[in-house]
Amino acid sequence: MLIFELKSIEKSFGIEEVITDFSLSLQKEERIGLIGRNGTGKTTIFKILAGLEEPDSGEININNDIEIGLLSQQPDLNQNNTIFKECLTVFAEEIRLQKRLSNLEEKISSSDSKTETNNLLKEYSKIQEKFEQSAGYSYESKIKQVAIGLGFKHEELDKTIEMLSGGEKTRVGLVKLLLEEPDLLLLDEPTNHLDIESVEWLEEYLNNYPGSVIIISHDRYFLDRTISRIVEIEFGENEDYPGNYSFYLEEKERRYGIRLKKYQEQQKKIKKIKEQIEQYRVFGNAGAGDNEKFHRQAKSLENKLEKMELIPKPRKKDNISLNLQPSTRSGDEVLKIENLEFSFPGEKLLDGVDLELFRGEKTALIGPNGSGKTTLLKMILSDLEPDSGRVKIGHGVEIGYYAQQKPVFNPDDTMLHALQMKTGLKTGEARDLLAKFLFKGEDVYKKVGALSGGEISRLRLLQLMHGKANFLILDEPTNHLDLDSREILEASLKDYQGTVLVVSHDRYFLNKVVDKIYEIKNKEMIKFLGDYDYYLRKRDDLYNNQDINTEEIESEKIGKDEKFYYEQKARQRAKRKRERKINQLESKIEELENKKEEIESEMISASYNSNIEKLNNLEQKKKELDNELNQLYSQWEEVI
Repeated sequence: MLIFELKSIEKSFGIEEVITDFSLSLQKEERIGLIGRNGTGKTTIFKILAGLEEPDSGEININNDIEIGLLSQQPDLNQNNTIFKECLTVFAEEIRLQKRLSNLEEKISSSDSKTETNNLLKEYSKIQEKFEQSAGYSYESKIKQVAIGLGFKHEELDKTIEMLSGGEKTRVGLVKLLLEEPDLLLLDEPTNHLDIESVEWLEEYLNNYPGSVIIISHDRYFLDRTISRIVEIEFGENEDYPGNYSFYLEEKERRYGIRLKKYQEQQKKIKKIKEQIEQYRVFGNAGAGDNEKFHRQAKSLENKLEKMELIPKPRKKDNISLNLQPSTRSGDEVLKIENLEFSFPGEKLLDGVDLELFRGEKTALIGPNGSGKTTLLKMILSDLEPDSGRVKIGHGVEIGYYAQQKPVFNPDDTMLHALQMKTGLKTGEARDLLAKFLFKGEDVYKKVGALSGGEISRLRLLQLMHGKANFLILDEPTNHLDLDSREILEASLKDYQGTVLVVSHDRYFLNKVVDKIYEIKNKEMIKFLGDYDYYLRKRDDLYNNQDINTEEIESEKIGKDEKFYYEQKARQRAKRKRERKINQLESKIEELENKKEEIESEMISASYNSNIEKLNNLEQKKKELDNELNQLYSQWEEVI
């Protein structure tokens, strides 16, 4: 079934042409990744599909029977609602039906007229059938499932919207959109503000989603795992690739090779024809023989050239590295953290953490949102004091720090002047450096106050990496960067001869750059000696209590002395006990859910047969089961 078709769409804002001759069609249950540099019109295409923008020209055909849902980075939310109450607004119809059912139950139980009772039972049966078809009995548990899956803790669901950060509000918008289950999901950077665990949950959810999905994302790992077709907007054109992101990379290179070969072959042919034309003209002007014949042959070849359909020279993005290196060399040991502990009032965040970095290492620090990653960075930078333990910075270490928060810039400065002020570079040198990070031509004279989030991020990274630092600490450096900018940053960090400690949720970036990963898990630190793919393989072994090669994966609590060894064994026993408890609870929950379904089926039958007494008994049993299920779900959430 065709979901929509766009033909030759054009869109400009003022004198700026954003979309040119864009065409795209989508079939039912297709998964498309829409990629391209920032500013190529991807978000505008989403707005056109959602009816929020009108194209200047072109044809739009959208199936009238489908519902389209667009993820907004600034969702329209009731600031006075709690997260849970805001999500309940998705189920307004189910709540209305539920209230009507409750009202009918009261009327049925108090009715003295058989005729009235029969009429009420018929209405009850119809409404109950509609309520069940819309999964009315499960909407509250579904809200919790999706919200917790996207990183909200159970107790956070009672927080009011006005208390949330911008990123948390965007997450609430994503929760609501997934609960609405539109036929077509338009997801613009859905992994923003999600930690790795939440992104993995979203991948699984989308892979089982019954509708169609189009995703704009710079998360290449996410694209690899969720989509089956890439549409790239580049150089004012869009091109289709029937596969995931990894397939797109290989196929794009293959197509470029074919086009380049065809172009080169045609150029050789053109050169040969031009040489023949020149030769005929020389013969024709020589004053001997049939001069007119040579001129006719030259003219014939010229006509052939004019009619030839020229193959354009294929364009390809340059492989750019900033090639920036530290001006001084640090000692071998760059950072050593020993038995560090830190607590906020009423909550321990880090417990006995150890970490060690040596010169030239590229290391990642990962963990769920709120696990203490940024707090640990602040202690390394001496912006926070640990409760106990030690942070030692090595000899000759110069730290350069990239924080998620934007620094204070003079909004009236140009990019060129801002970079020169920070680096002391001459105008030509600064322009060359800006060009390497995709700031070219007149772009360098744009005011800082007019820059996008991605442009600000690129400028900050340039300033940082051209400084004297030999130890870079980067907190989410790929946020706001498009794919090209991320590739430049990756290449630059791989070439960088200093030391790097990075906090990032960009798994593709981690795979490209780091050779060691520290994970904060349950207030402690676990070390994995490899890239992100290696971490994934070994993480599953570690958490499933399988045999571990401790020379490759080191829990920082193992091997120091016998006390820590037995503490680790105790944790493993506790983990196994916890897993048994989870399995027991899930089995019991499944058993009671099945019983509940049976009772609900009997209630339908009783309502059809006008058996009021049986219906009341079944309703009482259902309430008892609901209470028991609520208790079991609470226990399950505590154990999880």
